[in-house]
Amino acid sequence: MRKKILLPFAVFTAGLCSIVYELLVSTAATYFLGDGVTQFSLIIGVYLFSMGIGAFFSKYFKDRSLLFFINIEYLLGLVGGISVPLIYYFFVNVSPVTLQLVVLGIIFVIGLLTGMEVPLLTFSSKEIDFKNNLSNVLSLDYIGGLIATLIFPFILLPFVGLFYSSLIFGIVNILLGITLNIVYHKEKWKNILFGVFNIAILLFLVFRASALLQVWDEKIYKKPIVLNVQTSYQKIVMTKANDDVRLYLNRVIQFASSDEHRYHEPLIHVPLATHPTPNRVLILGGGENLASREVLKDKRVQQIDVVDIDSMMFHLAKTNAHLLKINQQAASDSRVKLIAQDAFTFLNENNSAYDVIISDLPDPSNQALARLYSKQFFLMVKKNLKPDGVFVTQSGEIYFSNTVFSCINTTLKEVFPNVRAYHSYIPSFGDWGFNMASDREITNFGNTLPSELKYLTQKQLGDAFVFPKDISIASTGINTLDNPIILNYYLDDWKKWKTDFESGTQ
Repeated sequence: MRKKILLPFAVFTAGLCSIVYELLVSTAATYFLGDGVTQFSLIIGVYLFSMGIGAFFSKYFKDRSLLFFINIEYLLGLVGGISVPLIYYFFVNVSPVTLQLVVLGIIFVIGLLTGMEVPLLTFSSKEIDFKNNLSNVLSLDYIGGLIATLIFPFILLPFVGLFYSSLIFGIVNILLGITLNIVYHKEKWKNILFGVFNIAILLFLVFRASALLQVWDEKIYKKPIVLNVQTSYQKIVMTKANDDVRLYLNRVIQFASSDEHRYHEPLIHVPLATHPTPNRVLILGGGENLASREVLKDKRVQQIDVVDIDSMMFHLAKTNAHLLKINQQAASDSRVKLIAQDAFTFLNENNSAYDVIISDLPDPSNQALARLYSKQFFLMVKKNLKPDGVFVTQSGEIYFSNTVFSCINTTLKEVFPNVRAYHSYIPSFGDWGFNMASDREITNFGNTLPSELKYLTQKQLGDAFVFPKDISIASTGINTLDNPIILNYYLDDWKKWKTDFESGTQ
């Protein structure tokens, strides 16, 4: 009876583990190589292709199909288990091109071994009484895959993390093989030792994981890490060197405390200076509450709604000592309302208009973020603005990423009749651009700026709209949901920027 239960359980577990590996590798590749659409497409394609090859070659192992399935579990558990540690290691030691090849090589091996699993189990019907063999095997394998896709975003990623998840499921895979080995081929004790040896390798990595991750993270971020949190949406890392605190989301720097005021003051106080009565202000992004800190300096503002997709950012803004010092406890102010929701969804569902809307969202480095700079997104922003309202969005670096900056400007002009661009030099980032838009003419900068600003003055406010002679709005297409061309602009600019720095030129 136990034998009849064990094999179906093995099918389910094998399907579960294989899909978890594929998701882990895809997510890790997205973190380290960027462009999630490309990474998931490449990895899924190679995974399915190699599964087909594995399925083809499985026919040569019909005679000892169950024993070979057991060995496949040992190998798959080892390769899947060390997949994420290998990606971490190669990221800090090789070029992006080499890392991409490593990632595809890992997923090819995983797919090859996975492709052998189902055929081998169907062949094993000669050894095991398994009625309706093919349909049962496939259904259980697919159910395992479904469970994997459910537990990955809601349990594994936010609570376990990529590194530990790969090791844990590798161990599960190998334990499955050992169990089958003991039940069906107990006499093959050397085979069991092979599985035990593989588990020993993964257990060693489990016990050394904390130290290894610390070494690799320090190589990645260059400075001492004071916060390292993985959520369902992103990896949040904070570093501190002397008095400079830096926040990274998925390895992309969000601010440096030494000069973030050169970003946040222009982002907030330029649009506020154009509005006579900015009673209600909406901030999209900015969960660390540095933007709301600046809005609170304008005593005319009565309500600030901050919309960020990741509630962990709100929690950190209220509890993390480093952030509390920088945001001046803005997240706990009675005028500030924190809303954990996707910006796109919020704008679509909201029915109350705002005087000023501020987009403090990350750069359009992937498909999900590119939509937040689309014509459709800006149309929803307009729907949420009062007739005399003002909208401003951060628009990226204006020299090295001029086409992204220009694309945002061009796309906004499809929605608003009045669009004005301005910029601010930030030592940690470069010459940063902003685009402000409204249905009315944007000319009134007469409102007095708060006295406690560190950087922005009335003169500096006017100068912000003057661009250097060698920087202008480039001719670009319109970014839309259907055709997110801004992502291509971003990736092309990033590659050129990286190439320039690697060759020693700027």
